[in-house]
Amino acid sequence: MIKWTYSIFIAYLVLGIYVLAVTIKVPFIGILVDASSGQLVIADLYYPDWAHQHNLEKGDVLLTFDGKPAQENSSIQYYSVARSAKELTFIKPSGVVHTITIQHQDIPEELFLQIIFPIFYFLLSLGVSFYLWKNNRKDKKTKLLTLFLLTCSLAYISTGASARGDLIGMLVIGIGIILCLVLLIHFLQLYFRYLHIEWRYLDTKWLYVLPLAVLCCYVYALFNRGLRELTAFIILGLFVGLVLYAIYILLTSYLRTKLAKIRLIAIAFITPFLPFLLFFVIPEILGHEPILHAEFAALFLLFIPFSFIFIQVNERLFDIEYQLSRFRYYSTLAFFSAVILTSSIALIFLKDISLVTMTSIFILIFLVIIASFYIKEQLDFKYRKIIFSSTGNYVHNLYAAVNRMGKAKNQQELLNLFKYEITEKLGTTAFLITTETEVVPFVRGEIIEKMGTIQLLLHDAGEEKVVLKIRHSLQKEELLWLELLSLYVSMFIDNLKLIEDLVQEIQQIQDANDTQLPWLDKLLWNIIEKEKSILAQELHDTILQEQLHLARELDVLAGTSIIKKEKVLDIREQLLNATKDLREYCENLSPPLLDTFGLQMALKKLIQKVKIRADFLLNAHIERVQFQDVTLHLVVYRLVQELLNNAIKHAEATEVSLKLQAIQHGFILYYDDNGIGCNIEDLMQSSASMGINGIRERVRAFNGEINIASNHNEGMHIYIQIQEDGDSYD
Repeated sequence: MIKWTYSIFIAYLVLGIYVLAVTIKVPFIGILVDASSGQLVIADLYYPDWAHQHNLEKGDVLLTFDGKPAQENSSIQYYSVARSAKELTFIKPSGVVHTITIQHQDIPEELFLQIIFPIFYFLLSLGVSFYLWKNNRKDKKTKLLTLFLLTCSLAYISTGASARGDLIGMLVIGIGIILCLVLLIHFLQLYFRYLHIEWRYLDTKWLYVLPLAVLCCYVYALFNRGLRELTAFIILGLFVGLVLYAIYILLTSYLRTKLAKIRLIAIAFITPFLPFLLFFVIPEILGHEPILHAEFAALFLLFIPFSFIFIQVNERLFDIEYQLSRFRYYSTLAFFSAVILTSSIALIFLKDISLVTMTSIFILIFLVIIASFYIKEQLDFKYRKIIFSSTGNYVHNLYAAVNRMGKAKNQQELLNLFKYEITEKLGTTAFLITTETEVVPFVRGEIIEKMGTIQLLLHDAGEEKVVLKIRHSLQKEELLWLELLSLYVSMFIDNLKLIEDLVQEIQQIQDANDTQLPWLDKLLWNIIEKEKSILAQELHDTILQEQLHLARELDVLAGTSIIKKEKVLDIREQLLNATKDLREYCENLSPPLLDTFGLQMALKKLIQKVKIRADFLLNAHIERVQFQDVTLHLVVYRLVQELLNNAIKHAEATEVSLKLQAIQHGFILYYDDNGIGCNIEDLMQSSASMGINGIRERVRAFNGEINIASNHNEGMHIYIQIQEDGDSYD
């Protein structure tokens, strides 16, 4: 598979370099001629500004191309178009003969649209594709995205070679624009399966017939040049059909699921392809003059958003929806600013500036403004404490206030902390928190102002209501801060009420029975003592023994007359190793990566550690799982941790397989080893059952299913499935 992937990259490089070399070798001029009179009379000019600078006009007669008679040019013979040349000789109606030398820099439109932009896109696509493949080698969805990006890039950079009549360039662009769409639809089919969305459309494997059909058309056109125009018409027709089909898939899927990720993919696809379709392809098919020439319309392909890529590479390190929303906001501001600035420049230099130069200036200004927004954002974040005063930084203050109030143990303490925050933040003591029994004319979280008094309902328990009243004028930012903080206070009160009701219910059960609650006491005691026993055993067998050994070595060292430096350094190294082991125990008790980077990254780190210290070959496949109940992330981590620890201590296996599979509203965990196995009933009676029982208890606590199969010398096979309660999705 790796050799196959390298072959794809090498083929991309070879084809890309070839078509770019063809484009760079000879400038494109695109002169349409009329040979009906026996002479090659210029009928139309593709670059009128360049032609005007060199006194080349309609009605002039072409004589030679690069020193050869113009009639011998194959492109003129078959298509009546002079595609490219380095030197051109023509005669004016007056009889004056002119010879001009053509360079790329003489035609800025051709230089930018066929050379500079394609080279940039070629290198960018190669770099991003290689990065994707390197970090996601086993993900088929990512491989399809990589192929889509490379194919789309090849199709774009081949426009110059195709315009010059190069056969390979025409093959690449003809097959590429069809294949890239088929690859995209194939990616959608796999991505829908990943999201557990039903695929109600044609199986993508049948669409791969279309690029093969295009190839057959080109092969047939080699023997009949007259079919080349028909082949181009067929390719454009297939392109229109595939684009509309992909849009249909995305729109109907989004309307059916309302998923934000589907909406993002739809935007990412429609943005670059639809303008190319509307401005060039459809007018060309209908036989009309395109609104934009091919290279201008293809510019939209440069803006293929990499949100496709972000969906795959993000490991919960950032929020893709937030990133794209921010980019859309910055792009909107930058677009209108760039339009105003470019229009001003165009008005000042109206006669001295071409369309391509204006486009280049617009793109440059657009990118500079976007970059400035991002730089400003980073500077604001870094120097926020200097720019904003402590009283004006409402977001930071809100976070700090919620953090402080979250430590309250009862409702009264919570309200006291709330009063403190209002006094400190709003700078007033003219407020009152009351408990009322009458009906209030507003709902929880709603702020109303009546007769100079601001009122806000903090909590509604039916028979009593907690109301905040402030006799102080507040600014808009202060009202927003107060509203958000009040919502937090309301939720805190609800949670405290639930806890108090639970404690009261337990107390009533205890009072009614006039006894203690042995089941509760026993359960808590067993859980605490069991965890303490496991931790004590682990520390006793590892770090404590190491410390005693080091103490004995220090005693021996103290009894010698000469203390060797090497010996002291060796003891120091052993102490550092013991400290490292202790740190690992602390990380196992509370894995820091879990909260910071998410479950998948934490499991990868755990598996890496196990592979280092284990004697068996560990084959792990971890899918990304998402839960409404965040505690399930810790449950999955603990289950994997217990299974692997059990394999290290008891399995005596040479191979262990672990697979975490995402299902709708839950997960399935498979564990297999080829170890010594055991009799399940005997295992439950032995001390080695501590880990297995712990796994069972965790699964049953979350209403999960667990199956354990094992026999002597037949390894162990464990199946675990847990699904969240339906209430989590109401």
